[in-house]
Amino acid sequence: MELETGYIQKSLFIKDLKPKEIVRTSFLVKSKEVFYSKNGKAYLSILLSDATGDLEGRVWENAEQLSATFHEGAIVAVGGKLNVFQNRNQLVIDHLIPLSSEEAKVEDYLPKGTQDSEVLYGKLIGYFDSLSNPWIKELGLKLLKDPEISARYKVCPAAKTIHHAFIGGLLTHSIQLCDLIEAVLPLYPEIDRNLMIFGAAFHDFGKIFELNYQGKFGYTDEGRLVGHIAIGVVLIDRKIQEILQFPKELEYQLKHLILSHHGKLEHGSPKRPHTIEAELLHQLDHMDSRINSIQTFMKAENNNSRWSGYHKTYDQYYFKPMQMLLEYEA
Repeated sequence: MELETGYIQKSLFIKDLKPKEIVRTSFLVKSKEVFYSKNGKAYLSILLSDATGDLEGRVWENAEQLSATFHEGAIVAVGGKLNVFQNRNQLVIDHLIPLSSEEAKVEDYLPKGTQDSEVLYGKLIGYFDSLSNPWIKELGLKLLKDPEISARYKVCPAAKTIHHAFIGGLLTHSIQLCDLIEAVLPLYPEIDRNLMIFGAAFHDFGKIFELNYQGKFGYTDEGRLVGHIAIGVVLIDRKIQEILQFPKELEYQLKHLILSHHGKLEHGSPKRPHTIEAELLHQLDHMDSRINSIQTFMKAENNNSRWSGYHKTYDQYYFKPMQMLLEYEA
C-alpha cells in the first residue's frame, strides 16, 4: 500500500488473491462477530470486502480486544495469510489497523457494475419512448426523469447481498429484465409489452430509498419500517396524481405488478400475481436474481475446485464450469 495525497492507494484486490500467500492490504468491513470455541476461547469472524468481491477473515488472538477497535463499515488495513477452508478462501489475520476517512475513501471499496450507468439509464428511457400506451409512457418517463429518482436509481444496488449487490446493480437488473421481456414476448404475443416494461423498470425501484449505499450496503430506517414494495407503490401513486384522468383500471394493474412481484405472501408479496403480466414478471425477476446470485457466489470463491462451497440461501452446492477454472488459473 502506498500513501498518495493523504489516501492509501489500494493495489491488491480480492480477485487477485491466491491461497498460501501473505496479504498486506486494506478492506471494507461488511460484518464482524465474536464467537467462542468449545474450549471457551474467543475468535473474531469478519467479512471483508472491496470492489472485486468478499473475503472471510478470522482473528484467533486477542479477538475481543481487537473487535472493540473498529466498527462494521470501517476501512481497515490488514495483514495475514490466505488459506483455503471448505473450498473457500479465508484470511487468517495477524494484525489489523482501522483507517480514518482521511486515509481511505469508502466508495473505492464498494463493488461496481461493468457498464456505464448513464448509458444504461438512457437505454431504460429508450424502452419507455418505444411504448405504445401513452399513459404508461408518460408515467414511466415522469418517474425516470425526476431528478432525485434518476440520481438514486443510477447508483442503487439491487440488494444488500443476494443479487446484483453492487453500485448500479438495480439499474443493471432492470435492464436485464427488459431485455428478457423482449426475448420472451414473441413466444407469448397476447401479453401486454407496455405493462411488462413498466414492471421491469419499477418493480424494485423503491429500493432507492430502502437501501443505504453511501457506505457499507445496508437498510435505511424507511427501508426497515416500510420496505421497497410499499415505497415503490407510494412513489408511483404520487406521479399518477400529476396526470389528469389517468385510467383507474390501468393504475390498479400497474400497482399490482409491484405488489405481487415476489410471487408469494410468505416471500413478502402483499398480493399473489393475478394477471398474466404479473406472473411473467415474477418468474423472470426470480430467474434473473437467482442466476446472478449463483454466478456471483461461485466467482467469489476464486479457487480451482470443481465444486462450489455450500450456498446457504439455496441450500446446495454447484458444479463449476471449466471456463471459470481457466479464468482462475490465468
